[in-house]
Amino acid sequence: MKVKMKKWLAVALSGVLVLALAACSQDVSKQGGSPASDSGEQTVHLNLPESWGFESFYPVLTPANSSSGYGITYYLTSFYDTLVTYDDKGELAGLLAEEWSVSPDGKVYTFKLREGVKFSDGTPLTAEDAAQSLLAVPVNLGQYNGGYGKLSTIIADAVAKDDYTLELHLTQPYYSTLRDLCLANPFAIVSSEQLNGDLTAKDSFTTVSYGTGPYMYGGDGDGKKYTFVRNPHYWGEQPDVDSFTIKVIADNDAKVLALKNGELDFMSGIAKVSSESYQEMKNTKGFGAAVDKAPTQTYYLGYNLKNPLFAEQVVREAMAAAIDKGNIVEGIFGGIHEQADTFFAQSLPYCDVEQTTYEFDLAKANRLLDDAGYVDRDGDGIREINGTRLAAEFVYQTESVANNDMVVYLCDQFKKIGVELTPKSAPMMEWYAMITGGQYGVTVFKTQGGYYDPANIVSAMNPSQSMDPIIMQAGGFLPDGVNLINEVNSTTDEARIEEIYATILNTIADNCLMTPLYYTHQVALYNDKVAGYDFPGDASFTSIQNIKAAK
Repeated sequence: MKVKMKKWLAVALSGVLVLALAACSQDVSKQGGSPASDSGEQTVHLNLPESWGFESFYPVLTPANSSSGYGITYYLTSFYDTLVTYDDKGELAGLLAEEWSVSPDGKVYTFKLREGVKFSDGTPLTAEDAAQSLLAVPVNLGQYNGGYGKLSTIIADAVAKDDYTLELHLTQPYYSTLRDLCLANPFAIVSSEQLNGDLTAKDSFTTVSYGTGPYMYGGDGDGKKYTFVRNPHYWGEQPDVDSFTIKVIADNDAKVLALKNGELDFMSGIAKVSSESYQEMKNTKGFGAAVDKAPTQTYYLGYNLKNPLFAEQVVREAMAAAIDKGNIVEGIFGGIHEQADTFFAQSLPYCDVEQTTYEFDLAKANRLLDDAGYVDRDGDGIREINGTRLAAEFVYQTESVANNDMVVYLCDQFKKIGVELTPKSAPMMEWYAMITGGQYGVTVFKTQGGYYDPANIVSAMNPSQSMDPIIMQAGGFLPDGVNLINEVNSTTDEARIEEIYATILNTIADNCLMTPLYYTHQVALYNDKVAGYDFPGDASFTSIQNIKAAK
């Protein structure tokens, strides 16, 4: 159980578990960098907060190598590049790879790499570096291989055909290969010189970042703050920000206070910024606030389908009808997030599918339960059927005041239709133990978000491969069960993929297996040293190169 629990946590943390960088010093001159401009012009230096320190810069992140915290994961795209990414129009585009092709059987991907690219230590990027980086992913994931998606489990080989031609060989076709390769965790490209003969990461990653991205570690970490400087060998457009320092500040209110008093200049991420803080800083002179237009994750109500009460679809439908999602979005989150009517945002690949939705209608919710024979026989306000009260525990993770407020609101709404849920919060590990043990009636959880959605969640519906006890329940409702998941993960027929997605999404919706609540939108706060921020395609990351400095 401990191994499974840890592996599943890699999934549950939205694909963004992180390494922490230890308080080790490094001579910046070893990589040729400097926090100051050589031309003598005034440089732009920003201070940002993070909740944890850092241990290592190797971008394959697991609970085993991030014991002291989850900080550096959110900044990986500032230090490392992937082969491909998504452009500002939401289309796949080359990053380190200028072009690519796929074999007719879908098992071989050929990438032509960009020439003239160098790592932050000045060594040139070659196809051998890319090949070794990809082959090292499953090795360094170890027992967590598969926790960040299927791709890492089906890599047969990676071969450098020449200095700039890479072939990635898979054991089977996989429709989400290119999308998965956009993930800096775990598919960022590193210098192969920093990998051991067995492809494990060298200890050098604890003191140096070996990427091709716009920034690198400056070497001054002391456990409380870490400075990062421009990569002098960066191949792309030079960013506005010359250097930045990440300060370790655990408390979110303290982060906002530090922004107010000038100790910090920029912060992003809904894990750090509450809706109240966002609204306050948005309306405070001298500060700016931004919200990403694209949805990041889906928060949803998950039912224990093995509980006799919630195994009944009519109960789930009634509860879905009792939820005023607009009130949650506006009243609790101040309009930052977006009402979710479908399990995945329809802007995601293969998810633009017409589906059954459940509108807020308390009268309908009560009528559904009345017609199904759920009656309050003793006048205590709670319905019963066959001597069993419609009552259970609402188990949820301790995350934020807003999360608490949402659970309280939901419980109040369910009381209006005669369903009694008792809120019970717990830290992640305790919550997971209760969920896996079936010790809950309903819970609130979220999809992984970013480029992990939707493929990783769909794969997790296969109970034989899943560490997600909530999502895996959907697999039992699919026509032909897990065979459908196996088929979508191995077919090269785009029309068939779309057809399977329609079946999966409609199965979730028609059976009301989960109730989507809202789509999150990432936020950023900053002072007058910053003119604006362009959220990256995967807004789970903070991309310092996307910060626009004030003139």
